[in-house]
Amino acid sequence: MIRAVTLFCGLFLMAWTPNVDAMTDEQRARIREHFETVGMQCIGDNPLSEEDITALRSKKAPSDSASCFLACMMKNVGVLDDSGMLQKETALELARKVFQDEEELQIISDYLHSCSPVNSAAVSDGAKGCERAMLAFKCMIENASKFGIDI
Repeated sequence: MIRAVTLFCGLFLMAWTPNVDAMTDEQRARIREHFETVGMQCIGDNPLSEEDITALRSKKAPSDSASCFLACMMKNVGVLDDSGMLQKETALELARKVFQDEEELQIISDYLHSCSPVNSAAVSDGAKGCERAMLAFKCMIENASKFGIDI
């Protein structure tokens, strides 16, 4: 079950591209393996409830109690920095390792930029980043279709 959640999170973060079919099976396998490893590390310190797992599988925001799991995942892959801020540039660097098409990368950039206002949101947990991670996750879910991204 944990693998399914971490796989979903990994695929969600991979879904910054409008054409995931452009990835090879080898690329998918490497990314999936990386996210499973990160997820296993994060779930130990940030357990998820059955309801949160169901929400993540349904591509819906989980309860606030899952926010630190999301922050851990996002920090470990470089989407959030150590200050708990969303990092568009780092996320784009990661995308460039998998995708070469400049048009797709521009869509990914625009998509990530659409969620950059979460860095201005008032949060009470500061550098921990849990609240901001949840805001970013919700934004990514809400904005995906605007950029032709199927999460």
